[in-house]
Amino acid sequence: MAHVSFKNKEVDGGMSRWSEYLNVEEPTPSALASWRNMVADGPQSSSAGGHKHLQMEPVVQLSKVAEGLLAKMYRLNSILDYPDPNTHTFSDAFWKAGVFPNFPKICMTLSKKFPEHPNKLQLERVDKFALDALNENAEGYMHNLEQWILLLLDLLAFREQALRLILDLSSTVITLLPHQNSLILHAFMDLFCSFVRVNLFSEKVPRKMILQVYNILHVMLKGGRDCEFYHRLVQFVDSYDPTIKGLHEDLNFVSPRIGEVLEAVGPIIFLSTDTKKLRNEGFLSPFHPRYPDILTNSAHPMRAQDLANVTSYREWVLLGYLVCPDELLRVTSIDVAMVVLKENLILPLFRDEYILLHENYQLYVLPKVLESKRIAKSGRTKQKEADLEYNVAKQVEKMLTEVHEQALVSCDAMHRERRILLKQEIGRMVLFFTDQPSLLAPNIQMVFSALSLAQCEVIWYFQHVGVASSKSTRGKTVDIDATDPTIGFLLDGMGKLCCLVRKYIAAIKGYALSYLSSCAGRIRFLLGTPGMVALDLDATLKGLFQQVLHCLENIPKPQGETIPAISSDLTDLRKHWLSILMIVTSSRSSINIRHLEKATVSTGKEGLVSEAMLHIIGQDVWMNLRANFPNMEVLKNFTFIISI
Repeated sequence: MAHVSFKNKEVDGGMSRWSEYLNVEEPTPSALASWRNMVADGPQSSSAGGHKHLQMEPVVQLSKVAEGLLAKMYRLNSILDYPDPNTHTFSDAFWKAGVFPNFPKICMTLSKKFPEHPNKLQLERVDKFALDALNENAEGYMHNLEQWILLLLDLLAFREQALRLILDLSSTVITLLPHQNSLILHAFMDLFCSFVRVNLFSEKVPRKMILQVYNILHVMLKGGRDCEFYHRLVQFVDSYDPTIKGLHEDLNFVSPRIGEVLEAVGPIIFLSTDTKKLRNEGFLSPFHPRYPDILTNSAHPMRAQDLANVTSYREWVLLGYLVCPDELLRVTSIDVAMVVLKENLILPLFRDEYILLHENYQLYVLPKVLESKRIAKSGRTKQKEADLEYNVAKQVEKMLTEVHEQALVSCDAMHRERRILLKQEIGRMVLFFTDQPSLLAPNIQMVFSALSLAQCEVIWYFQHVGVASSKSTRGKTVDIDATDPTIGFLLDGMGKLCCLVRKYIAAIKGYALSYLSSCAGRIRFLLGTPGMVALDLDATLKGLFQQVLHCLENIPKPQGETIPAISSDLTDLRKHWLSILMIVTSSRSSINIRHLEKATVSTGKEGLVSEAMLHIIGQDVWMNLRANFPNMEVLKNFTFIISI
């Protein structure tokens, strides 16, 4: 019987309960894919040498579980012909799908009256014939709903586990800034965004109807007893009705850390939208911007790496301010939010499922801002602080009320300008690197950035073609040209650039190895400085640094065109570096990242961790080749849908 499966699910509260979802093969963000390769080999013990490590494996696994949950909800919605539970709109195909009993009056009454208990609804007055039919075939109907009631239980368990992990990371990680702790930052934000997207998508699933219909069938079969966990599930579904308000409550504790992250990624978002600066300062060009005769890697490699991550940063902003609206009241947040809101109309959730972006900001974020403005005006805080808070809230209110119209007017033109820039820059790259292939490897991060930005623009275009924004005050929709030639040219350029990377991949690998090897001497020097000696590192941390040095010094040297098979050799390097990060970024550790930086920064421009983070870019080239590059190859293959 179905209730036995329920019990088994609850008893198995660990990661093993997610085996069904962890085996789902779904496309995942490249950063997450890289993380999986790292944590698969990394140590997962709770302590070593007295240190309490951050535990990253559950974080990465839950992000993958989120993909599985999204895939399962997507399948259910497709079976049910994409219902709209909020307006109780269900097609004929919905009732004929075999998931729910084909008794619309009964099922819709149960859904509309939620969270009232079915026994209190006098359903015999609604449709006595349907109620009798439910009694006669209760076991069969219950069997049809079993896997979907288990899906609700999985969503409940995912919420509880994910919130615990997000809280633990938020409260124990010392720094979550891109240039200081990018690996753990991306893992944390991947889980945060996955958690938000899963719960936003769950609102498209008829959760109330599944729960109420299943329970009334259980009551019929079990002599009036509610199904196990019925009341927990009622509380869960009710707390997420509407979902965004539930997320506001759940994520209130982590809101300040999210605000810090979004402020930190603001400058790179501004750069990615400034086509003039990208062109004039040569961030996507192998030429010196002011001296075309000089060939140079003009974009700083760390900045190039940031540009490659800008798609993730934009998603963080859209989701972050939606579910942590108080962070919009930071003085610097207004510009960050406006830049991203102005260039989007929808918020993608999974595959072709999305929610309307500005409508949800108007419904759920603007009231929070108005409440803050009212509190500031009433003078509950000190006068000076109240004046500042009131003025900021007033600016945010103005921005949110105007940005929708600005997006409708300008978003297509902005993205078209960006596509033209990328078409031109990628075209120049193809010509230049075809003529000068030896310079491809030193500029590979710039190539990855260009491909990533181009991929983002192509996906944005196809997500927004045909989308009508429902509540424009002018009744205006964005008319995106479905035959825009810039898309075809961009895909063609991406294809040619991918071919060049594939052709010269041996040289790129060799350069990445050399880049990594060059880090060894500097790290060895920093470990011997007086400041580091004074820190008196314990044996565990000393041993890990020595193992990193050993890995770096024993990287195989490329010989001619033959590059050794070195993926297994880099596995140890990734594992040891991750172990160091998990120790030194935890507030529970006696030696943390700030101690290391302070002890070594006086010896040069960069401290120990910053130096290692900079040189670890060579390792990131490997991750990009293993994760980003295959995605580009797949996207390139869609050129057949465009007339070039």
